[in-house]
Amino acid sequence: MTESTAGGPSLIKLGKMANTKEFDKLADAWHEALGHPEYSWKELVPIAGQVGRQNAVDRAEPLMISLVEWVEAKRGPAEALAAVIDAARQLPRGHKLIDHMKRLYVAVHPDYAELPGLLELLLPGEDGLDKAVEMVERYTRLQPGAFARENTFLVPGVVETVNPENGVVGLRFDDRRAEFGPATIARLRPRPADDFAALALYRPDDLRHTAENDPVEFVKIALRSQREGRLMYKELKGAIADLMGEKGWKTWWTTAKAALKRDEMIGMSAGSQPTFKLLRQADKFEERLRREFDFAKTPLDKLVRIMGYLDEISREEKAGTCDGCADEELLVHFGNGAAKIAVAVLKEQPALSLAGLALHAEVAARNAPVARPNPKAAAQVVGRIDDLGTLAQELPEALLQRVLAYLQQAMPERWGEVWAAVLMRAGKRLCDAITRGLIEGGQTDALTAALLRTVERPTSSPDLMGWMWRSRFSSSPAATYLNGIEELPVVRVADAMFALLDSIGNLYGMSLEEKHLKVLESARAALVTQGTRPLLGLIDAADRREAIRLKRLFETNQGLSPAQRTQLLGYLRSRFADIFVEVTREWEDSAVIYTTEDGLRRSQSALNFIIEEEIPAVAKQIGEAAAHGDLSENSEYTAALEKRDQLASRATRMENELKLAKVINHEMAASDFVNAGTRVTARELASGVEEVYTFLGPWDTDTENKVLNYQAPLAQAFMGAKVGDTVSFGEEPETRRWEILAIGPAV
Repeated sequence: MTESTAGGPSLIKLGKMANTKEFDKLADAWHEALGHPEYSWKELVPIAGQVGRQNAVDRAEPLMISLVEWVEAKRGPAEALAAVIDAARQLPRGHKLIDHMKRLYVAVHPDYAELPGLLELLLPGEDGLDKAVEMVERYTRLQPGAFARENTFLVPGVVETVNPENGVVGLRFDDRRAEFGPATIARLRPRPADDFAALALYRPDDLRHTAENDPVEFVKIALRSQREGRLMYKELKGAIADLMGEKGWKTWWTTAKAALKRDEMIGMSAGSQPTFKLLRQADKFEERLRREFDFAKTPLDKLVRIMGYLDEISREEKAGTCDGCADEELLVHFGNGAAKIAVAVLKEQPALSLAGLALHAEVAARNAPVARPNPKAAAQVVGRIDDLGTLAQELPEALLQRVLAYLQQAMPERWGEVWAAVLMRAGKRLCDAITRGLIEGGQTDALTAALLRTVERPTSSPDLMGWMWRSRFSSSPAATYLNGIEELPVVRVADAMFALLDSIGNLYGMSLEEKHLKVLESARAALVTQGTRPLLGLIDAADRREAIRLKRLFETNQGLSPAQRTQLLGYLRSRFADIFVEVTREWEDSAVIYTTEDGLRRSQSALNFIIEEEIPAVAKQIGEAAAHGDLSENSEYTAALEKRDQLASRATRMENELKLAKVINHEMAASDFVNAGTRVTARELASGVEEVYTFLGPWDTDTENKVLNYQAPLAQAFMGAKVGDTVSFGEEPETRRWEILAIGPAV
């Protein structure tokens, strides 16, 4: 509290007058204190309140009233209302304040038609003005059209009616309604006029208008309604789609994204599905980017941020969503930063050095006042790289594309050589772009040499090999070019594809590593381009000698999927049936159950025992149990009947099976493929352990000694396999694989 006496007594002296009950002196000094330039009404109200607390409410009221009138004259009714509310809290029994309070409430809320009646109802209040004012304040926030929440409703409500006679407020909570009077109105929590959930429910047109005309404000409204001031991309998309539909969302997001990124009060994370948050203080977009660049941990992180900014402003310029999208100061900082990175990493990471040069040149091309690019720098850096193909492994795809475009401009004599080297290591998405660029740029010699090297060593360039096979049968310019290379006939490219599959299939079979599986699946997908029509065309064009070669290739290739192998061999059989020696597949005959003589004898003996011994014994038990009287409560009788039925069912099943039984003969067991009656020596590929399995009938099974029923799932996986074949059983990742080492008769 100030002690200044300029223009009147100090606040401390005024307070002492109130405490010592010098009310006349205080009244004389009061008007002068109101006009004091260093005092505020908020400092004077407690002094008048102290007078009231001295049991002199009648002396305090004039002080408060004069203060309120002075504030109204100098500051207006809104601040005067705040002053009279504060006065009421200081003087709960100051009833002379009521008229001023009513007048000011109406002046500040002229559109609240029900307010005068509510003021008559609520003021002065039984518990004092301070409590009454709190009630009035709540009602002023609950006028018709206002939003509120109540714990028993999941959605916000909107005030529909206010009854000034009894103070009952009627609200709608979506499709339900409720009323709250003076005794229960405290349960309502008034919500701001821009409460997002309430606007979406009751005023979607207003919300839609905001979204269309001010996307940034729309997102801020949504963020203010979130408890943590944070909004997920999916939540924003859902809100816009509800208002505008899916198509409307796409259009809205295209135009809104740039504005949201650049707003100083919205934080927007990176990525295609960003998270939004409301910032506590302004943070310029360009300053954020500069800070993120400066504090990026690695040179690659820095370059990726520069590239991201260049991509973003290019998209915005193309879409016309901003004026002057690029910030020159930031461009200069990024351009010179890229040049510094190029120098810093030259010795250890020449690939990144090229990327730095490329981005520096791109910034310079925008006429930003950065250091002038060195026209010889690209060739000098390329000279440090022994294997140019490693650029594809060391640089992200988007950054690699920038480097290639830069080298095309910076090295007009050698760029084709670099592009061709990168092509052999590039991913499948880049293959088409690089080959198209080489063709259009007249670098076909370098391209052809790269393709020939790929066919000679397909495992060194699996993605390019797959692209070559797919593109050959497309309608693209690349297909025309590929079909014109005499050294690359279809058969040679197909053989290279099968060689790739076989090699990768073997690698995966031995290691089961995920990286080999990905390459294998990609090669399989490439092989069946256009529904395998190119492969079937090869079979159509084959003579008998070529058909025999293809048959051996299809049967032994370790990379073909079972479905692919079946399809290709099936089509080959339809064209060249004579080259196939049909194998009798006894294990697939569901009308026969193969077994040994011993197995057949054991099954027949078991059936005889049931018929001759067990069933008669049970019949005897039934007779004895029936003699005990009441059958309805005779558990022994019931149990005997159940056992009889079980034995009869079992006997019937065994009789039916014996009718299908056929003894395995030596000729059948002596086949060169796994069959019912054969003994197989196999090596499990994962462990290298050799195992011996014997496949006999269902009545010969002895799992401890690895004698299996040929109908069992594991046995079925072996059926038909030959020496040298790989057998698989089970689903990934639990699949087990064996190599067949030997096959012999077991009977």
